[in-house]
Amino acid sequence: MKTEEIEARIRRTKRLDMNMIADNPPPEFSIYLQELLKEKSVKRSTLIKALNVDRNYRYQMMNGTRTPTRVQILHIAVYCKFDAKQTQRLLNLAGREALYVRRPEDAKTMHCLEHPMEYKQACQFIWGE
Repeated sequence: MKTEEIEARIRRTKRLDMNMIADNPPPEFSIYLQELLKEKSVKRSTLIKALNVDRNYRYQMMNGTRTPTRVQILHIAVYCKFDAKQTQRLLNLAGREALYVRRPEDAKTMHCLEHPMEYKQACQFIWGE
């Protein structure tokens, strides 16, 4: 069941069905990331090459045995041109802090998510890389 459907049921009913919550846990970070990659037609191998981290760590991150850092998730989102909602969900599923636009780096990241640009240009704009 989609998160939006669970929210709608919670709004409609006076009694919260905790079984519905237990039966519908959130997806794992790696599974949601793979869904987004498929949706955006981004190959895992292409993404892995674009990220500047250790090869073993990249594969562990993609298969769910390691959780990427917040900055790595933002690099993934910018590279893949995910929107702000998709990025916030990735951050949430990874247990990382959400984007907060009052922080300069987060404001720049949000800008790049809403107005996609080339990956290297976005990295330079956000992180000075």
